[in-house]
Amino acid sequence: MDSAGFKLKTSNATCVFHNLNCHNKKQLLIKSVRIIPILIILLILPAGSTWATIPDTEGLYLSGSAWQAVINPETGALLRYTRQTDHGSWSIPFRTGSYAGPTFENVILRPSEHNPYLFSGTRGDLHYDLHYREEKDHLCIECRISNQTAKTLHVSRRERLILGVDCEMRHFPDWDEKLFPTLIRCEKDFAWGYFMSPQGKILAFGVEEPVASYGLNYIFEGNKAWLWGHQIYTASLDLLHTLPLPARHPQHLTKLAPGESRCWTIHLGIVNKLEHVKPLVTAWIEAPLLDARKYTLCAGEQASVKVYGTLPVTNVSIHTPDGKQEQLDCPDGTHIISPPLNRKGIYHLAVTAGNKQAEASFYVREPWSWYLRRARDFIAEHPPFFSASCETFYSYYTAFLATRHFPDAKRDSLLQKRFSKGLSQMILEDGCPRAQANPRRIQNFSTLVGILVDLWEATRTDRWLKTASRLGDYIASDSVQWSDGSYRSGTTHYTAVIYPVKSMFELADAELQAGWTDRAQRHYQSAMRAAEDLRLRLDNIETEGDMTFEDGMISCSALQMALCGLHIPDSEQRKTYADAARYMMEKHRCLEQLLIPDCRMRGATLRYWEALDVYFSPNQVMNSPHGWTAWKIYAVCYLYLLTGEEHYLNEMMETLGCCVQLLDSEGRLRWGFLPDPYIEGVVCTPVANNPHERQMRDSIVGEQYLGMISSWFRPANEEEFTHFGGPGGAGDNTVHEIFKALEECVLTTVYVIIDESGNVRCHNGSAQWLESGRLLILPDEACAARIHLNTARDVSIETTLHGKAIRKRMKSGMAWIGENPYPEIRF
Repeated sequence: MDSAGFKLKTSNATCVFHNLNCHNKKQLLIKSVRIIPILIILLILPAGSTWATIPDTEGLYLSGSAWQAVINPETGALLRYTRQTDHGSWSIPFRTGSYAGPTFENVILRPSEHNPYLFSGTRGDLHYDLHYREEKDHLCIECRISNQTAKTLHVSRRERLILGVDCEMRHFPDWDEKLFPTLIRCEKDFAWGYFMSPQGKILAFGVEEPVASYGLNYIFEGNKAWLWGHQIYTASLDLLHTLPLPARHPQHLTKLAPGESRCWTIHLGIVNKLEHVKPLVTAWIEAPLLDARKYTLCAGEQASVKVYGTLPVTNVSIHTPDGKQEQLDCPDGTHIISPPLNRKGIYHLAVTAGNKQAEASFYVREPWSWYLRRARDFIAEHPPFFSASCETFYSYYTAFLATRHFPDAKRDSLLQKRFSKGLSQMILEDGCPRAQANPRRIQNFSTLVGILVDLWEATRTDRWLKTASRLGDYIASDSVQWSDGSYRSGTTHYTAVIYPVKSMFELADAELQAGWTDRAQRHYQSAMRAAEDLRLRLDNIETEGDMTFEDGMISCSALQMALCGLHIPDSEQRKTYADAARYMMEKHRCLEQLLIPDCRMRGATLRYWEALDVYFSPNQVMNSPHGWTAWKIYAVCYLYLLTGEEHYLNEMMETLGCCVQLLDSEGRLRWGFLPDPYIEGVVCTPVANNPHERQMRDSIVGEQYLGMISSWFRPANEEEFTHFGGPGGAGDNTVHEIFKALEECVLTTVYVIIDESGNVRCHNGSAQWLESGRLLILPDEACAARIHLNTARDVSIETTLHGKAIRKRMKSGMAWIGENPYPEIRF
């Protein structure tokens, strides 16, 4: 009988190995006596087995209910992990070679003579053990590090367990099968997280004991130089680690006493859906995991927290922004409701169940207008420079949007004069790019189009719109837009680099407002052709830099297709673009902070280059949020307007809530947040006696914000055309995409949802039923210009916008009260 198809059931655990190199007599029998496999396997299997298959390939097998793991019998690293799910058979790829795992870093493991599922090794004075066992629905790995000496051994940097999940995403469509290290989180007493693929495959894990830290194995990990490469090989758990580490991490895992052993029990399992991760992990490791309805709150709102756990909650405390601590109740053991949170800033919640503590944080925000105003003030104090990289002058977006809504004569005048004087450094009078502005980098000029449109909308000065229109002609020309509709830099597909389609739609909308129909039609048709090319390609596109399944490439494509759908009057054609955008954003979920209980990151995207460009190295470090996280905000905003699905609206608000925290409570702007807990890098800092000169200083950064460079690293000549890497050439102004998204998607819009029962949910305002049966909608801020209504039943509304009282009878469905910012266009 062929062993590849042979199944058995015993009273022992399902552990089958086959074709092993022989280290003991039982293995020798398995290799030599193929005609009586059942008897031999019964000799070696541990207790509690279910059905298993013995394949005809080399490997050590372990399985349980609907899952199977294949282990390298020589090294102990996983070769494959497979499970039957609601979506079919999911197989998780593991690496071979130097990043194979799970295994201890720089330790050679060998199988035990007495237990084929136990692997051991020694490095220096430390002994290492790795032992596999099965649970019913997942795999369990027991790790041990032992000090074999009579002296205390201090960790020189880390004792690392390389997990070995294959995260290297180099090519379409191969990257669909790879898993991104979406979330790894160390709590004081345990660790947990998950990997996720673009196809939605999820591998979750939990560690019962405290884990000091973790690390992502970037392509140039450990190299402090700024090297160009956009790959993550795998991720690792740093079981022991030197300090400093984030305060939430265990702080005592820095040494081993004489003869001491430390053990870690790691649970690893494939999960059907994202919402199943926390319930399953908490059951595996008996630790509380927290989840909240909202992590960004308005002043006076209450935090509502769900506790996942198998043990009773024994303590709940909340730390306020002013340093006070209060005890809270969890009467039913599963839900916590805080008192109204009135003070602006970050609140920290700690929940203890059994012997394990979990944390979550919440942010009470300022009014949205506060962020745009303060960001403009920051720009006025530290005005931008023109260069061959749009990232240096991106802040003009914020400046001119603030001019439109919150004019400040002195600041606005100075910034407009500076912009006007420097514009000739970028383009000629006919709108063609100057050579020094790098015409191949078309995002420099599509960005300039968007800035000029915003300046025209703020001032209604035709000069700015005419200049934008000439630039639009350049972008729509044969030298940039190919016959397939794509915008290209040379031969590289560039339509998903920033968002030239969106900029062209913004231009066409403005030209229509100005009555310039011919120009509007020309630029609208150019945008439509490019969007259609994106729809046909989906994620088979390119981006700037090293190819990978990249945050901005996917979100920019999605937002541009969705925006195209909003401009199309035909409902069927509109749906095709909505479906394409949805497809892209579903794949993008593996690059989003959707489960992290931390207000600083909740909803943010995961990006791991452009770490302040050359001003911080290594550049392979996670930035979440980063200015380009705003591209997700546009995408989910447009998808909500296309579909009416409330989860998109909630994601938009949460993502914006974490992004605006890049502006601190004093109005100081930060470039981005770094989630990595420990990175040895080089940080650009000002020279003490000359604040406009820089020095590169060795530093350790972890779970923190990085400040702006462009505010102080400036040339002596403020009118200079700057260069990347030099004074005034910093790319940190990408953060201003946040404030552009804030203005478009949230600042002036009140969102109201009414379900069939008449329950109302409202963002950026409040709504209440009057005795007359009307719904009274009150915007939070005077700058509100419109209400987006999404109602399951007919309703009469009453409101005031810009001092004008409005009463309307609205039919069920979605509609705008006030101006529609995304008009359907017919030519």
